[in-house]
Amino acid sequence: MNYSELIAASQAYADRNDLEVRESMETFILMAEARINRVLKTRKQSTSTYTPTVDDQEFYSLPPDYAGMRDIQLNSDLPDGPHKSASFTMLTPELFNIQRNKPSTGKNFYSIIGNQIQIFPVQKAGQTIQIVYYQKVQALSNVKNANDDFTENWLSIDHPDIYLAGITAEISLFAKDYDTADGWSARMSLAIEELDNTDVVERWSGTPLTMRVG
Repeated sequence: MNYSELIAASQAYADRNDLEVRESMETFILMAEARINRVLKTRKQSTSTYTPTVDDQEFYSLPPDYAGMRDIQLNSDLPDGPHKSASFTMLTPELFNIQRNKPSTGKNFYSIIGNQIQIFPVQKAGQTIQIVYYQKVQALSNVKNANDDFTENWLSIDHPDIYLAGITAEISLFAKDYDTADGWSARMSLAIEELDNTDVVERWSGTPLTMRVG
């Protein structure tokens, strides 16, 4: 379902098509997306990015659409030697501060401070920090234009019930119909839980891969 279809459907389910609701639909969608991005973590949201290292730099910016870390590693992309990679261990800011005051053991550590990654030990230039992370669901827009706004995204196409429940819950809250809002909110949570469970099954089901020789 696209932006217009979701608006029409949620207004029909909530039985509200008055001016106040129509003028607030962008806010309702924004609120639903904020909740979705706090809890939804599936493989379709997984993406990676590479950040070049800078001599003795301790902080690196997270991607603007970052919604959670899956993996992080250091790649030695130097042209005069073989490719090597090294993992990072995540620490809380408190434990990170303790660790960075100790002599380096050869292991790499990171912590997340605001919208940045803090690493220890600092690295020399000529390498890359590879981050595999969960990407926020692309915000819907009512206009498709040169600014790459989206009238639909993978979630609204594959799982419109999640959007529909979230938006209808917001309309019901706006109308102060709290019992109905709770019902739609629970339906959204259930749909997200079902999607998470399906994602786990699809990701890990099947027989283990085997290698055949000959």
